[in-house]
Amino acid sequence: MFANIFIKNRPFFGKMRNQNYQRAHAFFRKLQELSRQSPFQAKEMVRQLEGYIKQLELTLQHAADAIRGLKRHKLGMYRVDKVFGVLEEEIVLTYFLEEMISSSQFLKKRLETDQKIRIYRERLKRFQLQSPGGSGFLANILDSLDAMTQTEIIEIEKLINIMDERYRIGDKLFDIILNKGPKPTPA
Repeated sequence: MFANIFIKNRPFFGKMRNQNYQRAHAFFRKLQELSRQSPFQAKEMVRQLEGYIKQLELTLQHAADAIRGLKRHKLGMYRVDKVFGVLEEEIVLTYFLEEMISSSQFLKKRLETDQKIRIYRERLKRFQLQSPGGSGFLANILDSLDAMTQTEIIEIEKLINIMDERYRIGDKLFDIILNKGPKPTPA
């Protein structure tokens, strides 16, 4: 029926993008809840971030597949083709997903680094306890690490809040796509 494989596959990829976007958003809400817990559970946060990043990557893959025919001129823009055309918002959504992946990878690396610093700090404290007097370069290093540790949770919360603000933009794009874009055909 369809000679154009991009048009034929577009409803499926759109449906998969939509489902995976919702799953990614649910992962993000779990991350927000974890970031507010006291005491802060860095290891659990890293584990959740790994799942979230995988979900975002899957969502991006389907989002990119849904618009892939544009570069080969096998798909047109929505303003030209109201049935199978690609919305500008679908293109912007792929950039949004790339940004969220990048931000999440940064946050994960930050948490892993903070975890390593905490281990290093504990090791230095043990060394300091073994040598009475405790002054010298170890005390200076520990003071610096203590200052970093106190600000890390605040900074992580700020990163999560920035990501939440960006998600509001992503949600608006997604709403436009759901309401204005081509409707997936039932399987």
